Amino acid sequence: MAEIVFGVGSSHTPMLGTQPEDWDQRAEADRNNPAHPFRGGVYTYEELTELRKGENLATQHTAEVRQERHDASQKVLDQLGDKIRAADLDVLVIFGDDQRECFLLEQSPAFSVYNGEKVLNKVLSQERLDTMSPGIAIAAWTNVPEDHDLEYAGEPELADHVVSSLMLDEFDVSVSSKMPDGPWGENGIGHAFGFFYHRILNDFEACQNMATLPIFVNTFFPPNQPTAKRVLNFGKAVGNAIRAWDSDKRVGIAASGGFSHFVIDEELDQRILKAIANGDEAAIINEPEYSYQSGSSEIKNWIAAMGATQGSGLKFDLLDYVPCYRSDAGTGNANTFGVWS
Repeated sequence: MAEIVFGVGSSHTPMLGTQPEDWDQRAEADRNNPAHPFRGGVYTYEELTELRKGENLATQHTAEVRQERHDASQKVLDQLGDKIRAADLDVLVIFGDDQRECFLLEQSPAFSVYNGEKVLNKVLSQERLDTMSPGIAIAAWTNVPEDHDLEYAGEPELADHVVSSLMLDEFDVSVSSKMPDGPWGENGIGHAFGFFYHRILNDFEACQNMATLPIFVNTFFPPNQPTAKRVLNFGKAVGNAIRAWDSDKRVGIAASGGFSHFVIDEELDQRILKAIANGDEAAIINEPEYSYQSGSSEIKNWIAAMGATQGSGLKFDLLDYVPCYRSDAGTGNANTFGVWS
């Protein structure tokens, strides 16, 4: 039977592909966003700044602090790539989300398993880059190749096995052998996955001998966001399916995204990270669903990975937690990096 031998989680924020002096481009988008979810409320930028003024957050995003935290994040990203290569995996199963890059309003599945022979990562056209909100296009290099499209090996046999097993476990999942076409033609894989391929794994340097299996979780968009409990059980079902696969292959699990953003909430992050480390399912499930909204919804990809790695004898280790603030309102991204080994 196949064996899950390793797990990894990483944030994939555009801030990881942007020099600290340019983080204000994303802060501009924050100021123009009229609805920032935070601890059960929804606030304008001005309201959020007033709410959090007692935290003295200006000290958290000085030029010196920004550079220090940027450098720390880049260091651990390189370490993650090294750790994945050292795990000598045959397959990496990646839990990620789509942000209207591939799955549009016409079709937005709660869960979707990619079962194609190849995974396409496409160069972004200038036309598409021009439509992106401030601070996104400048960081696109972390997710996509710069000058020509790339293909990575999929794992359709495992994908189909996982889907069949999930159906028996009463998860009605969507299946896709290619990304659907969009306004710019055929879509490549979304940034949650592209960040692993391009920034962490350096494309073919690490991918040429390792297949990947992308699994989409709709963390972002109502009305069909699966709850934390549903995601945890989904991850467990995926893990059980992998371990029941009639193969001697070594499989890794990856979680892409998170932690709290676009408003940083360090208390939330520490609660969930402690729960993941301790295998505390009750804490995960009992956290209010309003905590898992906006960018913070990507924490659910880590919850899926937590479920998938259970039963494999792996222990979670937090490599670094780097809250990267970009405004006095506390907006930014709590960069988080960890492994199950």
